[in-house]
Amino acid sequence: MRLACCVARFLLMLPLLGCEERTPKEVVRQNVPEPAKGAKPMKAIDDTCASPRSARAFAEQAREALGQDMLGAEIAPVLPTQWPPKGGGLEYFVYRQRPLPTGLVKFEIQGPTERVHFVTPSAKLRVESLEPVAALGVEDMTAREPSDFSQNHVERAEQALLDVVAGCRSLDEARGDLEGYLEWVEQNPLQGRDLERRGDTLFSWLRRR
Repeated sequence: MRLACCVARFLLMLPLLGCEERTPKEVVRQNVPEPAKGAKPMKAIDDTCASPRSARAFAEQAREALGQDMLGAEIAPVLPTQWPPKGGGLEYFVYRQRPLPTGLVKFEIQGPTERVHFVTPSAKLRVESLEPVAALGVEDMTAREPSDFSQNHVERAEQALLDVVAGCRSLDEARGDLEGYLEWVEQNPLQGRDLERRGDTLFSWLRRR
């Protein structure tokens, strides 16, 4: 009993000693500012952008669509169907080599003989036969000078174009890789002149410095 009285007296003396009586903490509510009237909500940043398939996969699909007609044929690098290319389609042009009875390693380059077309990268492809087929000239394979040109440059250029079409890269960001198209034209002058004419907007943009 005496102990209880002592405790009660001590509690009564706490305010006089300058000790504040503890109370449960109040929950502080922060006022979140409301968005301004008419303001649009911020979009989440999408860092997972990618083209539907790789450049190699698209080219392989085009070859499979041609089937046995690929004998003696060569598919040129993919071109955009519109300019700027973002959101557009893709097209491949097919050229052919006809051996000449000269006893030398010479071929007549013809084409394009077919056009493989994707309305959009995710759409089903269509193969279109092109007529009349033009003879572009004669190529002497023995006269070709050795070059450090690599097919990897072409694949890198095609992949860069696919990224631009998909909206994953801008043209300026992809420019360095896209210059692989100019290398292909230089290494394949007969087909290259024809391809540059068909993809004039792309090549004109690439040749501007």
